[in-house]
Amino acid sequence: MTHLYDCKCGDCNHQGETFTLSLKGKFKGLLTTVEKAFKKLHKTGSYKPEDLIKVKEYRDVIRATNGILNGSLEDNKLSKEMLNALENDIFYFSQLRTHSELFEASQLLLDDNKKIKSFETFSNDVSKIKTDYNQNYLEAEYDFGVGSVLMAERWDNFKGGENFLLQYRTAKDDKVRASHQLLDETTLPKEDPFWDKYFPPNGWRCRCTTVEVLARKYEQSDSEASNTNGEKATTKEGKNGKNQLEIFRFNPGKEKVVFPPGHPYRKVAGANKIKK
Repeated sequence: MTHLYDCKCGDCNHQGETFTLSLKGKFKGLLTTVEKAFKKLHKTGSYKPEDLIKVKEYRDVIRATNGILNGSLEDNKLSKEMLNALENDIFYFSQLRTHSELFEASQLLLDDNKKIKSFETFSNDVSKIKTDYNQNYLEAEYDFGVGSVLMAERWDNFKGGENFLLQYRTAKDDKVRASHQLLDETTLPKEDPFWDKYFPPNGWRCRCTTVEVLARKYEQSDSEASNTNGEKATTKEGKNGKNQLEIFRFNPGKEKVVFPPGHPYRKVAGANKIKK
């Protein structure tokens, strides 16, 4: 999971620094809770997905994480149905990321002789995991959650129909990604398949939005060309040859979820048991 959300751009790093200051107190509380969970993990000497609901220290991490990520729901006028769905998705995501963190840490419990390490050694070895999950990753996830919830609210309130179109808009400044610039002012009906995959946010730290406009005032974009641009904007081949941006091809409002259904947390060994 190393560098899970690292897009290698200076703008995101700067944004992350500012964000860290705003949530410094909450990070501290979560880190304390995680420290207790890692002590329990070391004492137990192993980890299984079933332990998430059995072990108090692990449940505490889920609750603390969920409490922070639920902040993305504030200041939004969501329908009861949408609110319930998004709350459930955030709680599920909080479980998945806690499982991922504990699973990753559990791989560092044993030394080369297959013996449990001293707690001092173990604690030192997992220090980067604690920082990554409870600061670096959490920053990007919270930021994405805020944008995703806002877009879900907008989708829920868009009228649709022949008198209205939806228009994709970037932040229109020098920080806009070239790939997202391709989509700027794409104007299509709410029913167009473009919005199933390329409704923002379309990446970590994405600031793009979508607004509803009068059909009589704007020229409708070509659907095929727009979908081709959407595919380009969400394609980036990683070292393993897989598309790193494909997970963003979803519509939070239409699917009633906050986080990408294809997120890497869902692919960690044992993650399927978390859903059950």
